[in-house]
Amino acid sequence: MAMREHIAGDCSSDFALAGNFPFGSPESRPYASRERVQSILQTSTPDAALYVEAYFRVYNPSLPVLDLSAFTLKMKSFYDSQDIADPSWLAQYFVVLGLGAYATTRNDVAASEYFYASEACLAKTSYMYRPLTIHINTLCLMVMAKSVAYATCWALDTSWNVMGLVVRLSMTMMLHKDWMPGLQEPAIACERQIRRLLWAAVVYLDIQMSLITGQQSLLPQDVIPIGTERRVPVILEDCFESILPQSFSVICHFLVRINSQLDQITYEEAMQYDLELRQLMRQTSGLPGNEHLRSTLDVFFRRALSVLHGHYALARDAALIHPVSYWSSLECNFAMMRHHQNLGLSPEQGSDLRLVAQPYMLDFLAAALTACVHLLSTAPPANYPLPDRQTILGTLKDCVELIGKEESKSLCFRTGYHLLSAVFDLTCR
Repeated sequence: MAMREHIAGDCSSDFALAGNFPFGSPESRPYASRERVQSILQTSTPDAALYVEAYFRVYNPSLPVLDLSAFTLKMKSFYDSQDIADPSWLAQYFVVLGLGAYATTRNDVAASEYFYASEACLAKTSYMYRPLTIHINTLCLMVMAKSVAYATCWALDTSWNVMGLVVRLSMTMMLHKDWMPGLQEPAIACERQIRRLLWAAVVYLDIQMSLITGQQSLLPQDVIPIGTERRVPVILEDCFESILPQSFSVICHFLVRINSQLDQITYEEAMQYDLELRQLMRQTSGLPGNEHLRSTLDVFFRRALSVLHGHYALARDAALIHPVSYWSSLECNFAMMRHHQNLGLSPEQGSDLRLVAQPYMLDFLAAALTACVHLLSTAPPANYPLPDRQTILGTLKDCVELIGKEESKSLCFRTGYHLLSAVFDLTCR
């Protein structure tokens, strides 16, 4: 019944922003006028610093496409001159204000005004035929904006479509290649690092969309490696220049094969991919750094491992025949549920943790459903006992209730909640 409702239902409620955002949303048309832009800038001035601080506190750590000091200097210069002639800067500024406004007020309607203004400003730039780094990071933030309030299946499917264009625009400006390799002048080295970090963010976001939608990443395998230098990470934030780029080739390689009808992954190959990813995960464990980033990185890796092992982990008698896949899948999905529990049940009123959790709602739903299937499957052999069943059920119960709180927001969440509730009830019998 839940699936029939989803197929037949009206999906318009599943979007906090228009489905076509950020390319041609009718809602963005009023913001094309100079007068409307000036009006928004004037009304936002009292809250602008608060919104920018909220964006950098909540969202930038998980996708570091902007530098705080550079952005702050540009913002000060902009307000000193009151020059609104640069649509590229305005597009970036408005999307940051929108994300910050949502993080501050939890009001997606109020935030959407900034997002549509950003879209209208972007349309006035050369992003399609002469893209600049400012256009690419603005588009990445627009993809983030599509899921911060309602990370529904429809919103994420459209985000996967948008990322296809972002990848191609990035390749048009050669982000996937080192900028002037061999030259070490400070300005060139700085630009090289900016471009390398931005390409890492693009690939990371593209893979995230592929993992959760089930769609194949269309990144060519030969463009995924990022630069020739390999930094040793000192803090967690260094992962975008070290650990994550090393993981991209591994994940993209098995994603292509999982979606292929001709070159299926063998169980032995799945174990090798698992080994390579877990070695990279272990490198992050002892690094100091932002805890929001730590959580989102762990969800990223565990979602990738869950997708990798899905075919073998959920097969009949998997615990006997494919034990590595069985236990890796169970462990990863339980860990994702714990993240959902920790982020969603924060006792602090207005906690940032719930904001960090929202874009990953479908990852958490998939983890809970997979854990239920594990609990309903044939019991593992006595020498491989399940972790305490009541502990898993308790975590599952919390996750079901957290997803239930989102039920009224959209058809997607309502369908997912009804489906998960029905399966969870079976596990409790």
